[in-house]
Amino acid sequence: MSRVRARPRRIFPLAAALAIVVALASCSGGAHPRAAAKPTITALPRSYVVLYRVVQNGGRHWEVLTVHRPFAGSDLTYDTSLAPGTGDPPATGNVSTDVGLYAVDGAAVRMVSGRQPGPASGDQFLATELGDVVARKLAADTGVVRTVTGRSCRVYRFLEPPAGPVRPLGRGGDHDDLCFDRSGLVLSERWTYHGAVVLERTAANTRTSFGDLATGVEPAAPSTVGAAPAGQGAGSTSLDPRPDSFLEAPVAPAGYDPAGPPVAFRAPDPQSPKATIASSVVWAFADGARFVTVEAGSGRAGQLPWRPDDTVTSPVTLRGLGRATSAVRSDGAEVRVDLGGGRWVRVKGAMSVRELLAYAQRLTPAGGAAAGR
Repeated sequence: MSRVRARPRRIFPLAAALAIVVALASCSGGAHPRAAAKPTITALPRSYVVLYRVVQNGGRHWEVLTVHRPFAGSDLTYDTSLAPGTGDPPATGNVSTDVGLYAVDGAAVRMVSGRQPGPASGDQFLATELGDVVARKLAADTGVVRTVTGRSCRVYRFLEPPAGPVRPLGRGGDHDDLCFDRSGLVLSERWTYHGAVVLERTAANTRTSFGDLATGVEPAAPSTVGAAPAGQGAGSTSLDPRPDSFLEAPVAPAGYDPAGPPVAFRAPDPQSPKATIASSVVWAFADGARFVTVEAGSGRAGQLPWRPDDTVTSPVTLRGLGRATSAVRSDGAEVRVDLGGGRWVRVKGAMSVRELLAYAQRLTPAGGAAAGR
């Protein structure tokens, strides 16, 4: 294989798929193998900007990842020879809002689809669940500590660039090394595929404080105002303060507040866009940079918004909803419940699986009766 493309950073369930080719990473600076101390995530930044130098299949470009948690951000690629400045247009990229996904092509901005509230494309919450990731053999702690842009980070080895689902770490030569700092940011990444390094990304500048963010010189994300509309086959969203759902409206987790009214999502049938193939209601909660979402959906029997084999799952039993599974993804931990008959519940959050399960135990069907499964 002569060329390898990076896997998309995010593919939103029940929405029109958008393959977002994002450059990944390599570490720079001093390396200290087998350092004893493991990283302790101090505080997740509410907003951050990382400028990456990227080498992809021998080509060089820049990536500007700008995130305003919990749900907004942009991930843009620039082909400039020097670091992009204020007036430089992006070559490609995407912009995420809490309910919309947009594609960027130079000066053109096009809405791809509505989306359920969730982390922006390019944002990662793996650092909040590293214990679960390692325990499930989805990654291994290499013990290597490096310094990138003056920040210390620790290297964890994955099979491939994590983009939503995280596949088990294999025994072959393929691997992807990510270096996490104490705020949970990926400072570098190096992907080796079939014995060759095909993608490298290294942070050239990282800003997380309010003062530093205000002094940045990177170009801002294009405005989504006036963006070309999505096609007929795209998913759509609307705010629904009083949704009609089979799930009792969830109470916010301790310390969290509602991130807005519940969001109703509709996925049209690709063969007949006026018909609905699936729909769901999402309640979103936020505590600074952290989030929890609860999605109650329905569609055709046997068609769920996840694949059972996309990552390692573990069976659990919820008091109110019955049998379920837990999963670990790059965008947070997940609890999945197949209620049968085309109905499902999915709980996601920027926390450990144990913490998310404790919250999911509180969910009940509308009317308070336990699920009969």
